[in-house]
Amino acid sequence: MTNKLKLGTFATNLDGGFTATTAEERHRLSWPTVRRVAERADEAGFELQVPLARWGGLGGITNYCGTNYEGLTWAAGLSAVTERSQIFATVHVPVIHPIVAAKQMTTIDHISGGRFGLNLVCGWFPPEFKMFGSPMMDHDSRYRYAGEWIEIVKKLWTAEEEFDFEGEFFKIVKGQSSPKPLCKPHPPIMQAGQSGTGARFAAKYADIAFQGVNEGETVEDIRRHFAALRKLARDEFNRSFEIWISTWVICRPTEAEAIRYRDYVLEEKGDLAVLDSMPPNLIPSGEGVSPEIIRAARRKVLGGFGGLHLIGTPAQIVERLSAFADAGADGVLLTFVNYEEGLRDWMRDIHPLLEQAGLRAPVQIPVMA
Repeated sequence: MTNKLKLGTFATNLDGGFTATTAEERHRLSWPTVRRVAERADEAGFELQVPLARWGGLGGITNYCGTNYEGLTWAAGLSAVTERSQIFATVHVPVIHPIVAAKQMTTIDHISGGRFGLNLVCGWFPPEFKMFGSPMMDHDSRYRYAGEWIEIVKKLWTAEEEFDFEGEFFKIVKGQSSPKPLCKPHPPIMQAGQSGTGARFAAKYADIAFQGVNEGETVEDIRRHFAALRKLARDEFNRSFEIWISTWVICRPTEAEAIRYRDYVLEEKGDLAVLDSMPPNLIPSGEGVSPEIIRAARRKVLGGFGGLHLIGTPAQIVERLSAFADAGADGVLLTFVNYEEGLRDWMRDIHPLLEQAGLRAPVQIPVMA
């Protein structure tokens, strides 16, 4: 049985994961922990495991997202200890040459036995570009650069003969790379463009479009958004792809318990100083904005960095996942306060309900202490 709703982990390569909190139980970065999480997700049948790319922290006393494992080496290490999951690397294309990246990614693909995937990102945080001694390009230029970059990588992955390439940003003379990836025709490409330019880029190049969904957005609105993106790919580029979203999960026996734990993690123990380094438009302000709307926006940044919040009982979480699948989502990347505990609870309490709903195939659930 093919899973109607695919699953993956997201950002296990970050200290704290995707949660800006000082709570003691938060995900702590060490290779043994990262490996255990990857092995458990693999045993549980998760289709993807995807890291985040970050070169500098986003502020706060936890240095949110700043302590992390680099995505390509993370993917190489986990490819050697997993058997089923597609192991992605998130790559900032402006900071690595496509010839180098193509060879590194092919190497990981061979380590994994053909299970490598590329999450291509253009970058958005100016201080990171300053670290590299170069200014951040404007929005559309970043996508033009990324287009040339991925065209070169795909040629290196597939062309049997040497090739020349000359564009706005790159000049390649007798480009070649061998061996080729085991995954044919090439490793899958994930891309998270949200703007009009980003959506066209995803429609042209992505095998997985990683899309944002607003909290409170109706199922019909989500369905229209996904359908429009698929229509763009079909009409303009004769292509199709999967659509994935990200979620931050807190599951408890009662909704009240889940909300109390959310408030403990994000308000009592939240690293509120992180909010000072965020773009100002992330937190609404001004006349007519209620305190609750502001609090909700702050929670969205601190928990999952804008991903949807799945907070409640197992039945409530499965109900929302069913709605996302009905709206056209092919997969969901999951983040937790503590990934080991989160995966244990997911497989014990949520997975059986996903089976009953016809969203996931039966799996021999691993024993998770």
